[in-house]
Amino acid sequence: MHKYNLTTAMHTTHQTKSAAITNWLAVLFCILTQHSFCCRSVLKADQPKSITFPDEPVRTNHITFGTRDGNLSITTTGNDPFIVWEWGTPLLLSESVLSFEYFCPDGIENVSMFIGPPISPNMQLSLPNLPVAEGWREYAAPINPRYGKQLPDPITQVRLDLGLQTNRTLLIRNIKIRPPTQRERDFAADQIKREEQKKVSAKAIREYRTTSFPAKFSKVLIEKDTITLAGRIPPTSGDRTHTSVRLVEFPPDVQIDDNGTTLPSPLKLEQNQFSLVLPRMVGSRDRLFSGWRIKATEQKDQRDVFLSARHYANEFKITNLTANAPLRPGNQKGLSGFSSRGPKSDLHALGIKAVTINLVLNRFISDSGGHGREAIPSPGPPTYFNSSAFTALDQLVGHCRQHNIIVTAIVLIPRTTQGQIQSVLQHPESEGGVYTMPNMSTPRGTTIYGYVLSRIAERYSTQDQAPGVITNWIAHNEVDYHPVWTNMGKQPDEIYLETYYRSMRMIHNSARAFNPHARVFISLTHNWNVIKPNRWEQLSPKQTLLALQRYSNQEGDFAWGVAYHPYPQSLFAKTAWQDTNIENHFDSPLITIQNLHVLGDFLNQSAMRQNNGKIRGVLLSEQGFHTPTYEATDQNRQAGSLHYAMQKIRNYPWIESFHYHRWVDHPDEGGLKLGLRTLPTKEHPHGQRKRAWTVYQAINTDAEAKATTGLPKP
Repeated sequence: MHKYNLTTAMHTTHQTKSAAITNWLAVLFCILTQHSFCCRSVLKADQPKSITFPDEPVRTNHITFGTRDGNLSITTTGNDPFIVWEWGTPLLLSESVLSFEYFCPDGIENVSMFIGPPISPNMQLSLPNLPVAEGWREYAAPINPRYGKQLPDPITQVRLDLGLQTNRTLLIRNIKIRPPTQRERDFAADQIKREEQKKVSAKAIREYRTTSFPAKFSKVLIEKDTITLAGRIPPTSGDRTHTSVRLVEFPPDVQIDDNGTTLPSPLKLEQNQFSLVLPRMVGSRDRLFSGWRIKATEQKDQRDVFLSARHYANEFKITNLTANAPLRPGNQKGLSGFSSRGPKSDLHALGIKAVTINLVLNRFISDSGGHGREAIPSPGPPTYFNSSAFTALDQLVGHCRQHNIIVTAIVLIPRTTQGQIQSVLQHPESEGGVYTMPNMSTPRGTTIYGYVLSRIAERYSTQDQAPGVITNWIAHNEVDYHPVWTNMGKQPDEIYLETYYRSMRMIHNSARAFNPHARVFISLTHNWNVIKPNRWEQLSPKQTLLALQRYSNQEGDFAWGVAYHPYPQSLFAKTAWQDTNIENHFDSPLITIQNLHVLGDFLNQSAMRQNNGKIRGVLLSEQGFHTPTYEATDQNRQAGSLHYAMQKIRNYPWIESFHYHRWVDHPDEGGLKLGLRTLPTKEHPHGQRKRAWTVYQAINTDAEAKATTGLPKP
């Protein structure tokens, strides 16, 4: 039996490292990960396949520790926070993985673990950081010994060190040490090769985005049965003389660095211009969602070159409905997550003029026919559209139609177990997260995705008749923190954004085919100019908007806007005016309620406007303020924060709506209590009104001054 001393165990985490050492360790971790996951596990007959951690640790340091809703709740209280667990059954895995799910709005760096016995500096293992997780996020790290060392045999103790910073709140569930999954083994087997391929693809996308092409499309018109394309190709001479000028189609599952599908017949040019009409449908595939390029063969060396950028549809003439004026909300007061969870009467009592609704596409997919189910024309196994999913949505949209409330739908694809029919919608490289990127990589995936979008868009296309209209469409959720909210696996920024952009185009085109005023919005967190984002797991919102604008300029502008989430710096902040990581210029790390003008000034630049010169639409589609308890002091801080926010935004007419999140507190939101109402109980199934409810009701009315008397202020 090994002897050890938990009391004298040392904490030796280094706070800083040079860039060279950091890069070297990243490469080493990748190699060790590949080696560990590819080795064959050796299990003894009486060996457990995994060890689940006990609820109670044997020792903690510089933390408060407890349970909340069945989850481990941890808050760091000093600069050496750690937890020690031990168990009676030894873990004898020759390879092992530490895994858990966590919720941590601020993230934690400098994470490490000690394994034993004995717990000693020789057995300190560096682990990946815990990136910001504002929803439940999966974490898995191979347990590899230092070079030249061996893991203890057996393992009955683990010490987890949680960085060097105080006041970090972390919730953990399902923490265990286990063997690697088959998916982890398969992924690691060719990880380096796959990453190199992705880097090549990312480089090609970067080069494409900075290239100026001579040929231009003047029209891509979608009608009921046809698509009309027209454009101009500048004259050439000498070595650059072109022969065999052809049209190339890029279906929505094809990335821009691919070759696309070349149409067989050369374009017929008259004075360097062309116009042709094609059938809209090719089998079950709708060209509504395709992009188009022009390609030619250079006469001298018979080399094929692209003469144009990709171009999408810019005109839609499908229905005979008379276009009404665009719908806009009567005021800026909005509510996020309108559903059956709260009383509909709140919308009118609060003066709400805009809501968001979660549009969960999985509900519309089934693997069997029957009443209310129609076969989706698509490649592969039979898949059915479940029209009964319209019932609940009709009630929500219909209620808003009756009361002149603008509806914004958030297009979401929940993560689904592989093998279930709904998984046809999720990206094949997704690996965790709450929601995933749509399957934008296969013809079957994009055909079914496009069909579902079109059916929904057609049903909710006009305010003049029931069930009503979806005016705005938000493409997924918080894509800059995509591992949690729009997961596509680890991807270079260029690949992730190009894929997301194609999904935006599909949503836009399906909606515009039936509603000439429909718009699509990109969803972003409160982060802004992120200098060093987590590699292949985080986008910088500022750079993302610049890239999206470049796509618009290059491939044809479309009706897109920004759905921003200007939460406080910490979601657990006591008030909305104490953020410190903000600046009043375009390089600010964050944009929160305090410096919202930065977002407006950025979008108001001529280079960021629409091609008609107008500023792009802006929705503050999710933000709220926390009440640690339901005591009067905490409720007053929340109400004061809400009043402060509304005083800010009413000076910004470019903000169309402020969608407060949440309506009712939710028990599975990592301990956050952002709602206008408390947690539901048997006596109060919709929760009870907080003071913030009353303040929100009074804002922009004669009762505002009285309702906000005595509230805390900056």
